[in-house]
Amino acid sequence: MKSKLFGVLLFIETAALLVTALVAYYYHIHYAENDYQYFLLSAGITGAVGMVMYVVGRFQKKGFDSDDTFVIVSLSWIMFSLFGMLPFLLSGSIDNVTDAFFETISGFTTTGCTILSNVDEQSHGILFWRSVMQWLGGLGIVVFTIAFIPSVAKGSRRSSLFAAEAPGVSVEKLLPTMHGTSRVLWLIYIFLTLSCAVLYALGPMSVFDAVCHAMTTISTGGYSTHQDSIGFFQSSYIENVAITFMILSSINFAMFYFLMVGRFDLLRSNEEVKVYLLTIVVMTLVFMGLFHFGPHFNGVTEAQLANYPQGGADNFHVSFFHVVSMMSNTGFSGQNCNYDQWGLLFVIATLLMQIVGGCAGSASGGIKMVRVIVIFKFIRNALKELIHPTNVFSIKISGQTIDELTVRRVCNYLSLFILLFALNVVVLTCCGMSVEDACSAFITYFSNLGVGSGATGPGAEVAELSTAIKWILSVDMLIGRLEIITVFLIFFRSTWVTTPQVNR
Repeated sequence: MKSKLFGVLLFIETAALLVTALVAYYYHIHYAENDYQYFLLSAGITGAVGMVMYVVGRFQKKGFDSDDTFVIVSLSWIMFSLFGMLPFLLSGSIDNVTDAFFETISGFTTTGCTILSNVDEQSHGILFWRSVMQWLGGLGIVVFTIAFIPSVAKGSRRSSLFAAEAPGVSVEKLLPTMHGTSRVLWLIYIFLTLSCAVLYALGPMSVFDAVCHAMTTISTGGYSTHQDSIGFFQSSYIENVAITFMILSSINFAMFYFLMVGRFDLLRSNEEVKVYLLTIVVMTLVFMGLFHFGPHFNGVTEAQLANYPQGGADNFHVSFFHVVSMMSNTGFSGQNCNYDQWGLLFVIATLLMQIVGGCAGSASGGIKMVRVIVIFKFIRNALKELIHPTNVFSIKISGQTIDELTVRRVCNYLSLFILLFALNVVVLTCCGMSVEDACSAFITYFSNLGVGSGATGPGAEVAELSTAIKWILSVDMLIGRLEIITVFLIFFRSTWVTTPQVNR
């Protein structure tokens, strides 16, 4: 049964490769680009392996239980990345496995860091495939399968698969079945993508650029068809469209469903969305204040001041775009958005936003705003208990009480995050990174943003990192996308070995 599911997943990737081959063939006819053959070959290899796994799976009588779902989801993302890197290697756009895997897993996890230093010189096929990878990874590969090919899993297995891949503290059913919920989420996702593409195309973007950027905006992935990202177009209109859809994509997609069905009460009462939007406003004001008072700070250099936005309107626009890009974990760079050139205060504030990320149930990365709310209320209650030890305090979000198990899971998640942070800093520094760069690298790659500071900053060449560092950061991207627990569980023996029950 597991082999059958893996086979179906590879069929989905094969279909994506074939669609990309069609796009590449169009540009072969009109611009004499020849990479369509590499996508066809990649699709053939992926489809053949998928067929073998599907046939083998049909003869497996045993299905899979909830423990298996963590293995399935984790291995699915690795498998997609292994086959997804074939076009890069076959076409020669990337000439080694390490860089090809890094670029691919960065795409599927919507991290958006690129190994390429010549994005503008890449073929249309490669650029389109990079966008497709992020679009598929935005809501989740397995969730896509549950939505449109429900026969591969039945009953509670769908819920387990969904929960293992979906971001957040819990799974929220919008419809009675996970199949229905997954389909609704993906239809909303598709609608937002089409809407974004149309609005991009109305500005100074070609249709190709509009479609590619729409896929990477809605997935909060951040890949661009140009080395200078959104800033390439030198258009406030394009940046305003990006801001709008980055915010929409980093909000729980369930909110759009409630809007469609007229449940405005649920929209008004959602505490996470309110806090998230308020945080964007507050951080925008913080950055505007830093730009305004920066010239009066000691230690601010003339070179840094030269990169500050000029005038109140420019200050607001640059601050707002930067905050939304970081909070949503998209990582787009607009006009004058190289925050490494603004000074240390801006870098610290940016890293804090990257850690938090967007809302649960969205395409955004980070630890999610809902976890931040839970932990702050947990700390508040702990302090209250010191003053009133006989009282019992509960944690409520959006009017609903959060049970102790959920609170414990949030605390476990944050504990593992801190442990991983410390471990990564030690290992990365042993591999040659400075402590500052190691801290920034883990935060940004774990948060699936991909634009850090220093060696991984906006102006850095990721290709220059050592092979060991690239593999470590690749693992960080996967752990961050699957939110630690799903990946960690595959290293437990009990996940792989089923202990027989003894009747007494």
